[in-house]
Amino acid sequence: MPDSNIEVLRKETYLKMIENSPGTRLFNSLIVKLKDTGEVKDVFGDGDNSCAAFVSSVLFLNRLLDEPHATVARLRQVLTRLGWQKVEGDIIPGDVVFWEKIKVEDGSEHEHVGFALSADEAISTSYKERQVVKHAMIPNGRKVTEVFRPNILE
Repeated sequence: MPDSNIEVLRKETYLKMIENSPGTRLFNSLIVKLKDTGEVKDVFGDGDNSCAAFVSSVLFLNRLLDEPHATVARLRQVLTRLGWQKVEGDIIPGDVVFWEKIKVEDGSEHEHVGFALSADEAISTSYKERQVVKHAMIPNGRKVTEVFRPNILE
């Protein structure tokens, strides 16, 4: 519980949470039971598909979303519905960045989402390293498709 003599700096806390996240595997798994077959499985594949969970959980913890989301498509849909500002110019630290779909080794296509650290660097989950990593804004030529700015940064 915050002391009445302090003020929590929400923007600074949000940015520090993003900055401190590389190396975590906290968002690697979502275990579900299929109702029709009873099969239990990890739908995030131990980090293969966990980027939306990572981003939406950080947003949720900072009271910028009502709940975390499991898919990139759903997260984009919610940000649009909530009227989040789409960024048309410079990217700043804390912006939510969506990248184009790519084909991975198994032939499936995946969208990707993460956070900007700067105009040149980002943080997101890595399906290869199975953890949150810092990387170039344009990793392996993967183009940015959309950027949203939370109102905490305005």
